[in-house]
Amino acid sequence: MLRLIIFDFDGVIADSEKSHFESFRAALESEGLSFNWAEYSQKYLGYEDTEAFYRKLTDSGTSATPERIKQLCQRKSAQFLQRMQGGCVIMAGVVDILDRARQQGIICAICSGAKRREIEFILQQAQLQDFFAQIVSADDVRRGKPDPEGYLLSLTRINASLNGQEPIRSEQSVVIEDSFWGIEAAHQAGMRCLAVATTYLSEQLKDADAVVKDLTCLTVEQLEEILN
Repeated sequence: MLRLIIFDFDGVIADSEKSHFESFRAALESEGLSFNWAEYSQKYLGYEDTEAFYRKLTDSGTSATPERIKQLCQRKSAQFLQRMQGGCVIMAGVVDILDRARQQGIICAICSGAKRREIEFILQQAQLQDFFAQIVSADDVRRGKPDPEGYLLSLTRINASLNGQEPIRSEQSVVIEDSFWGIEAAHQAGMRCLAVATTYLSEQLKDADAVVKDLTCLTVEQLEEILN
């Protein structure tokens, strides 16, 4: 029985991956480093900011001190929030699946490598914040995806809020992701994973339990089938 849906955020709920990329690129260009979409999507997309900058600096053979990474993260976040001032497009089908889940008593949560203030800013603009019982962001974990820490923390927090109800088990949860890092994290947490091919091609997401082109063709019943 499906009791919990955990959504990744960028590329699943919000059409924001390209804005994250442009913000990363702007922060790196201030350091004299180049960055393109192909490199970003293949090597860094899916990591939280600190890990992405660390890996990029290391790959470039340049200093990756904590202070330098902190400054880059601050520049990137400021750039991203500025880009979001005009509003962010919510992925097609998101509101429908959230409505259906609510009608059937299924809890929804977010587990993302984005910063909490970025997630909450976009949710508030779109008036979607009330759909989610919990948000686990990069601010809440020590290890980002593909480590399962975020998904396990999401489940722990949801169960702590159930007020005496039977705890939800990992096998009663489905994760919706758009990256191979996220798929790996979900599986390591013992959860099934549906991938949406909004950021990568379907064949690149073959490790997921199911793949759809977007959420417009998804039903709660299909998510239930994934558990079986």
